[in-house]
Amino acid sequence: MFPKHLIMSACNYDDNVYISLHVKTIFRNPKVVKPYVVPSPEYCNLPAAAIQASSDMIVVVDSNAPAAHVAQHKWQPNTPDGHGTPFLFQRGKAASGSGGGPLRRMFKGPTGTGEEWQYPQALAFGVSGIRSQAIISITCDQEIITGGHADNSIKVISSDGAVTLETAHAHCAPVTCVGLSSDSNYLVSGSRDTTILLWRFHKELPSNSSFISESSTGPGTPSSRNNSSSHLIEKNRRRRIEGPIQVLQGHQSEILSCCVSSDLGIVVSCSETSDVLFHSIRTGRLFRRLDGVVAHSVCLSSEGVIMTWNELQHTLSTFTLNGVLIAKTELSISTSISCMETSHDGRNALIGINPLQNGRANGGNLQSSKETAIDIRSESEETHESNIINVPTPAICFLDLHTLEVFHVLKLKEGQDITALALNKDNTNLLVSTSDKNLIIFTDPTLSLKVVDQMLKLGW
Repeated sequence: MFPKHLIMSACNYDDNVYISLHVKTIFRNPKVVKPYVVPSPEYCNLPAAAIQASSDMIVVVDSNAPAAHVAQHKWQPNTPDGHGTPFLFQRGKAASGSGGGPLRRMFKGPTGTGEEWQYPQALAFGVSGIRSQAIISITCDQEIITGGHADNSIKVISSDGAVTLETAHAHCAPVTCVGLSSDSNYLVSGSRDTTILLWRFHKELPSNSSFISESSTGPGTPSSRNNSSSHLIEKNRRRRIEGPIQVLQGHQSEILSCCVSSDLGIVVSCSETSDVLFHSIRTGRLFRRLDGVVAHSVCLSSEGVIMTWNELQHTLSTFTLNGVLIAKTELSISTSISCMETSHDGRNALIGINPLQNGRANGGNLQSSKETAIDIRSESEETHESNIINVPTPAICFLDLHTLEVFHVLKLKEGQDITALALNKDNTNLLVSTSDKNLIIFTDPTLSLKVVDQMLKLGW
């Protein structure tokens, strides 16, 4: 359990403390950032396909999505634990009957200590050939949205028990990627049916809330029919997922990646055989096409910079909302990007770089990748020779979004391929899941002491 006085002080951040943290993000002085491996990682639900870190909780979704195990760990960032770690961490509790209950345990037989610590598992039937990382999004309220279901649906599951809260149907084929806006107000889903659907996402309303006034109208009357219609409308309004409110078209093949921004009012998406497309949230219309730009993953910053990763050509590029190329860089042909994340201020980015395994990376073929990359490099050596990212892998690179220059590298050990990474809200902590089932938290250890000192000065 956390010491009571530390919980109280860590939970009661005021605006002054938040501002102090905001100006001391890991991007400000990354050289002072140090790694801290969370103890007993076998109990942390790893390796993860998705992570979310709030001010008091870490949600970890493992790589079995959509039938994923879900863990809630308690933590307090930037709060020393008294044993040399600059944060408090308490692993989540495994639910009795999780992972399928007595029936599953009856067939599993005896297990080791790590396997016995099973977290709740979502009930789902998935389809093959879809990356787990692409079909998971976690909302601001720690609810988990999953795609990749055999019934072509999108599901919302709880993080405290992996219970299915809601199911939405609209696609004609399995959902291959999902994306949430930073405020969790909009959801986009891409599918093998080549369309992207835009949904509005709502917070859960109290179960006893009712907006329909009952009237004593007889059956069959117009008022009764109107009442029935109103009930249906209100029922749909109370759902978490409303819509789809727009159907976004223009792709010719399976959607690989999609993202959405409420502030910018756009949806960015890519597919393997189509250009990168920009759609309007308000009208649903295609307003920009990046002609000739093929991407396997896209990312959108709060400042409107679009970052694209081409797995076959091993190129990372950034574009403006007007479709103008800002910067372009290449990676070594023996590496691949597994994760991309932008900073809160939209100026920087993090990329997780792994070595290619068995000739494959995210479903790509090494031989074709080599041929493509060699051809491109021979054409661009004269002009872009210095703009190549070549770092020991696995590693996390800090990039300037406007130049794609690497200004810092966090090196991981061999065998610690990166499966997921996440920044907390104030960007003072970076959480990384690795393939060898470790959870590593990168942070500035001196920041926790400064924060505690500032809170004491403020009277906490």
